[in-house]
Amino acid sequence: MKSSKRAFTLIELLVVIAIIALLLSIIVPALRIAKEKARNLSCRANVRSLSQALRLYSEQSGGRMFAYYDGLYLNQISDQVGDLDKVRYCASTIVDERINVGEWGTSARSWTWVSGVTRPEHGSYGLNGWLYRYPPNYNNTWVESAENLKKFAYANTLEAPNSASVPVFFDCLWVDAWPKHMDTVPVNLDLAQEPPSRNTGGDGPVNNHIRRLMLKRHFGSSNVSFLDGHVENVKLENLWQYKWHQEFLPFVGEKFREDKKTRIYIK
Repeated sequence: MKSSKRAFTLIELLVVIAIIALLLSIIVPALRIAKEKARNLSCRANVRSLSQALRLYSEQSGGRMFAYYDGLYLNQISDQVGDLDKVRYCASTIVDERINVGEWGTSARSWTWVSGVTRPEHGSYGLNGWLYRYPPNYNNTWVESAENLKKFAYANTLEAPNSASVPVFFDCLWVDAWPKHMDTVPVNLDLAQEPPSRNTGGDGPVNNHIRRLMLKRHFGSSNVSFLDGHVENVKLENLWQYKWHQEFLPFVGEKFREDKKTRIYIK
């Protein structure tokens, strides 16, 4: 008796292919989300480590931060960090060590710093510039007047009021930033657009520095550490709710806005 061999029909093959394609369409995005969540957790751990190192530095110096002109913050707290190369980068960014000039970072690439260092330094995070120490005899006009700095800057990080609301480190396309409550973000801001073509905030006096935190990382959020030591994952539109400087007027739930008067929001 002859045995009959049954082959797949074309319809059956197409059905199998369609099922496989459907499964891939479900699995691949889920894997991408899981991968980004893992990067986000790693980033939060890095920001926490940097913040803890800065607190150790502050405790050793009686709460006084290093001055703005003392050099890159990474080098100032390197002794307190341990392995600096493990915490200076967000896992969502790449490092291009071929860059040997100062250059802004992007959502997917780290920044490069060259001033006062023997070799280019790279990183993915920024420091709240209102935490720097500003000596009375220093020319502070590019930031604010000396009189305003007394009101804005935190003179002692260990005695700052509302320490749970004072940001320290955060995802950033540059080494530091000086956010102000009047900072605005245009409604047509493209988070994927690379500097220097996008507006990254001006100096003298500073304005719109909060744009340096507008990055396409972590599903539209930034990992932020605070003076009391805790870390939060903050949606970009909620960055206005914290005490970036002593006179900062928080906006709870504020959206991206073109200016304060029109309240034009990005959906």
